[in-house]
Amino acid sequence: MFFKILRNFLFIAVILPSFSYAIEDEWNIHDFGTYVVASVPGEVVHGDKMRFVLEKRNCNKIGIMFSFLTYKSSDTPELQGRKVPIRINGSDTLNIADVVLVRPAFSNMAFFVMFTAPQYYPLDEFTDGIMRDYRKDNEFSITLAKSDDFDPEKYFDILDNNWKLDKFPEKITEAHLMCTGKPSKMLSG
Repeated sequence: MFFKILRNFLFIAVILPSFSYAIEDEWNIHDFGTYVVASVPGEVVHGDKMRFVLEKRNCNKIGIMFSFLTYKSSDTPELQGRKVPIRINGSDTLNIADVVLVRPAFSNMAFFVMFTAPQYYPLDEFTDGIMRDYRKDNEFSITLAKSDDFDPEKYFDILDNNWKLDKFPEKITEAHLMCTGKPSKMLSG
């Protein structure tokens, strides 16, 4: 059920316009009715966004989504529904991301691939953790990783991207306020 709702949200988020606003720092906050999404563009591929999702039925949990655009392979649609290994911030530890959407782009010359973390996380703990990690190098990066049953070079021409999260605490506070009408205790001060 979660993935059906998520797939519908992704279709709406990618295809249809909605209420949103962009600030000069390029963060966007969108209200999609049942979700609020804060996003920031990638630094390697600008269109590959990192998205932080707050579901209105529980605004104190956060989901993470990110996208990669690829011109590499006509086999890319076969990735939908797969679990793909990733490395976060160059870590030796492999993490897993779910491929939840693959859509053709640019007159079928490319594919838009949307990934998500396999679960939602407690908002305050996630904010503390991601900012602690981010402040080490002032960068948050994801690299599509190779494993025994997955070679990202078959599907993707660019295997990594990074995002500036300096403004994450204030932007996620804005998103949380939009989601609930009141800020989180930890995030508000």
